[in-house]
Amino acid sequence: MRSQRLCYRHGCAMRGGTMSWWALLLWIVGNSASIYVENESLSLVEESDVSFCIGNEEVNCVRYRIGSLSNPLKTMLFGYFAESKMNKINFSRSGISVKGMRALEMYSRTRRLDLFCPEIVLELLSFANRFCCEEMKLACDAHLAALVGNIKDALLLIEYALEETANLLLASCLQVLLRELPSSLHNSKVMRIFCSSENKERLAMVGHASFLLYYFLSQVAMEECMVSNTTVMLLERLGEYATKNWQKAIAFHQLGCVLLERKEYKNAQHCFEVAAEVGHVYSVAGVARAKHKQGQPYSAYKLMSSLIFEYKPAGWMYQERSLYNIGREKILDVNLATELDPTLSFPYVCRAVMKVEDKQIRAAILEIDKIIGFMLSPDCLELRAWLSIALGDHESAIRDVRALLTLEPKYKMFRGKITGDYLVQLLSHHVQKMTQADCWMQLYERWSFVDDIGSLAIIHQMLENEPAKSILEFRQSLLLLRLNCQKAAMRSLRLARNHSSSKQERLVYEGWILYDIGYGEEAVSRTDESIAIHKSFEALFLKAYVLADTCPDPQSSSVIQLLEEALKCPSDGLRKGQALNNLGSIYVDCGKLDNAIECYMNALAIKHTRAHQGLARVYHLKSQHKDAYDEMTKLIEKAHNNASAYEKRSEFSDRVMAKNDLDTATRLDPLRTYPYRYRAAVMMDEQKETEAVEELTKAIVFKPDLQMIHLRAAFYESMGNLSSALQDCQAGLCLDPKNTDILDLYKKARE
Repeated sequence: MRSQRLCYRHGCAMRGGTMSWWALLLWIVGNSASIYVENESLSLVEESDVSFCIGNEEVNCVRYRIGSLSNPLKTMLFGYFAESKMNKINFSRSGISVKGMRALEMYSRTRRLDLFCPEIVLELLSFANRFCCEEMKLACDAHLAALVGNIKDALLLIEYALEETANLLLASCLQVLLRELPSSLHNSKVMRIFCSSENKERLAMVGHASFLLYYFLSQVAMEECMVSNTTVMLLERLGEYATKNWQKAIAFHQLGCVLLERKEYKNAQHCFEVAAEVGHVYSVAGVARAKHKQGQPYSAYKLMSSLIFEYKPAGWMYQERSLYNIGREKILDVNLATELDPTLSFPYVCRAVMKVEDKQIRAAILEIDKIIGFMLSPDCLELRAWLSIALGDHESAIRDVRALLTLEPKYKMFRGKITGDYLVQLLSHHVQKMTQADCWMQLYERWSFVDDIGSLAIIHQMLENEPAKSILEFRQSLLLLRLNCQKAAMRSLRLARNHSSSKQERLVYEGWILYDIGYGEEAVSRTDESIAIHKSFEALFLKAYVLADTCPDPQSSSVIQLLEEALKCPSDGLRKGQALNNLGSIYVDCGKLDNAIECYMNALAIKHTRAHQGLARVYHLKSQHKDAYDEMTKLIEKAHNNASAYEKRSEFSDRVMAKNDLDTATRLDPLRTYPYRYRAAVMMDEQKETEAVEELTKAIVFKPDLQMIHLRAAFYESMGNLSSALQDCQAGLCLDPKNTDILDLYKKARE
C-alpha cells in the first residue's frame, strides 16, 4: 500500500478535515508505510524553536532534539558557535536535501526509520557520518542491511556501504553475493567489487577483505573454471592478502596450478618457486612439471629425485617422478606410489594404459576396478567406459558414463571433445531400451546386490524418462552418499527439494539438507511440519533417523514408534528394507533380539541384502558364532567386492581368518581404518611395538583419521616416546579440540 501524502501547516489538515496532535501521533505510529513530508516538518508536541534553511525552504525543528543526535550538533546548537544564537541556520552546504532534513527532524523525535524510503535512509546515513551521529548511523546501517534481498539490491547498496563505512550493510551485501556463488562470479560488477584495486582497498579499510575471503572465492572460481581470468584475478588478490608464509605458500601454489593449466609455463614456474621458497614442498613438483612442459624433462626428473632423497618418501613423490620416467623405471615408480598411497588415481590409470598398449584390455579394466571400488572419480569412470567400448561391452560403457554424469552433469569426455550426454545417446543405440517399469525392476535388483554404480546408472536413465522427478533425485543422493560423493549428493538433494511436488515433500528434503549440514533440531522441526500436513514414510523415517543419531537415548520408544508408523505408510521395498534394518538395529541395542531377528528376516524377504549384517550381529550376541559367520558369508556372496562385509565378518572368526578378511578389506578399500587399527593392536599384543606404529603410520599418511592418530599417540606414550605422543595429540586436537580421550592422553604425556 502506497504511503499517504501529507501536508502540515500551523495545525493539521488532512484530506479537508482536522485532527488533534495526539490523534495524529497515534495514526503515524500505527502506519508502517513510508511517509514523504513535502512542506514543514511535523510537530508532535513540542514547539519548534530553530529552522534549518536549505535553498529557499525552511525546516522547523526542536533545537535540543537535533542537538541530542551527536556531540558536534550539540556543540553547534548550544555551544559558543554563532549558530547557537540563531533561529534560522543556513544548512545548504550540509549535503542533505529538504526531504532528508525533514526526515532527520522526524527521526530526532521518534527514533524510527521505517517511516522513510531507502533513499531517505541513505541520506540520513551520510548525514550521520558527517556529523558523527553514531546512534543514528547504527540504526540506518541495520535498517538498510535488512533490506538487501538479492544481487540487484546488493550491487546498488554496497557502494553506499563502502562510501559510508556501514559495516552491517556491507556484510549483508557481501552475504548475498557469496550466497549466489558461483553464478555471481560471472557478473562483471561483482568482480569489480572484489578485484578492482580501489574497491579492494575500501573493503580492507572496513575489515571485510581478508585472506580467508579470497581463499574461499578462489576455490569456488577454480571449481567453476580452472583457467578463467576471474580465477587468476582472485588468486592474485589472495597473494596480496597473504601475510604469513603458509598463506603465501598456498596462494602462489594455487596460482601456479592455474597458470600451468593455462599453459603459461614460465609464470607458473615462478609461482611454484616462490611457494617452494617459503616451505611448500609440494610446489617442487610444480616446478618440475613446468620445466618438463618447457622441454626440460631431465631437469624435472633430477628435481623429483632430489626431493625423494631429501625428505621421507611419499606416494605423490614417486607418482610425480614417474611422469619423467620410461619403461621399467616408470613401472617401479607407479607401483611404489600405490604402495605408499593407494588413494592416488594416476598409478592405476597408468598401469591400465600400459596394459592396453600390450592389448590386455580386460586386465586394464580390472586395474581400474581396483580404485573405482573405493573411490569414484570421473576420469577413472571415463577410462573404464572407453575400455568397455573397445571390448564391445556397450552396457558396461553406458553404465559408467551415466554414473559419471551423476557426479558431473556437464562432463566432457575425450579431452573435452564429446559431451557425456551425447555419448549416452550414441551408446543407447547398442543397448536394449527399457521402460520406466523395467528400470524400477532393474534398480531393485542392483540395489539388492549392493551394486551402487549400477543403481546410479539406472536412476540416471529414469531421470531421462521423467526429468525433475524428486523421488529419483532423492534416491540418487542416497547412493552418492554411500559412495562418499558428498558434493554431488548435496546437489541431488537440493534438486529433489526444488522439484518437490508438494509442501510436505519439500519439507522432508529440507530436513535432510539441514541434517546433513549438522542442524539436527531444525531437521526435526521440518519433519514435524511435514507430518502435520500428511504422515508419510519419508517424514517419519527422517525424524526417527535424526532422533536416533542425536538424542541422548537413541533406543527410546519414540524412535521405535516412529519407525513402526513409517512402515505402515506407503513406500517401496528399497526404503522399507532400510527402515526394517534400522528398526532391527535399535531392537538389538535394546536387547530385544527376537524382535530384531523378525525385522531382519522381513528386510531380507524384500531383498534388503545389508540385513545379513544385522542378523549376524544377533547370532553373535546369542553366542551362535558359526551362524553369524555364515550369515556374513551370504552377504559376501551377494556383494563380493564389498570391503565392509569382509571387515564385519572378521569380528565373528578366529584371529587367522580375521586377519585374512581384514587384509581383503584393505585391498578392496584402503580408506577403511578399522583393519589398520586391528592389525596394529595385534602387533602390540605380540610386543611388536615398532611394527604396530608403522602399520598405523602407513594409513595416517593418506588418511589422518582421528582414531588412528589417538591410537598411535597411545602407543608412543606406552613406549616412552613422549615427544611423538605429544605431537600426535596436538594433531588430533586440531581435528577435534574437545576430544576428551586425546585431552586426557595429552595431559598425561605432558606430566
